[in-house]
Amino acid sequence: MKKVSKKLIVVLAIVIILLCLSTFAFLNAGRWLKGNDKPVQSQAIIILSGPPTRSFYAADLYAQGFAKEIYVSRPVREYPLKMLDDLGVYVPRAEDIYKQVLIKKGVPDKDIHIFGESLLSTVQEAEVASKIFSGDKCKVLIVTSPFHVKRTQMIFKEKLRNCEFTVVGTPYESYPDKWWSNQDSARNIILEITKIIFYKFGGRFYSGVDESSRYNARQ
Repeated sequence: MKKVSKKLIVVLAIVIILLCLSTFAFLNAGRWLKGNDKPVQSQAIIILSGPPTRSFYAADLYAQGFAKEIYVSRPVREYPLKMLDDLGVYVPRAEDIYKQVLIKKGVPDKDIHIFGESLLSTVQEAEVASKIFSGDKCKVLIVTSPFHVKRTQMIFKEKLRNCEFTVVGTPYESYPDKWWSNQDSARNIILEITKIIFYKFGGRFYSGVDESSRYNARQ
């Protein structure tokens, strides 16, 4: 009985420790995904595809003098939007919306560049960026959503090996510390953690476009 009791105590202790670690990880998942990078002086600002709030922050960083050029990712056109295109219902492309926001916020058109073609994932964006930016003095500032910072750091560390980079999350998106209390934040964080696990196990998404010969930025 004594042996059984000792084993039971050990098992209970392990369970309690695991529960505590799981709770700690759960409560701090938002902070971990967000990272703690700060904007630094760079050669260019890169905006990854996603909510237009990213372009608002990129414009602020440009105005503050962190870089003299902004590169905007051209994402793949989603199927529902293609259906609207075929029907003749006009919906601006994501990169065009970004560009309009940047111009409205004071960024000159000449300093805005569109890169890539039908980019489907952060991995694909990083691979195209690696063909644009390189060299000893290369330094870029990447703007994304707060919950997307950590995975962006992982991917660009793998793909953008010949250029120093910093990743920052836009403050224009709601990102409470108690992320589980906000529907959008909870959905984004749970999905992002799933994507990180997928990425760590070798998962990669690519569009059907061959980017190897189409990486040059276009104004």
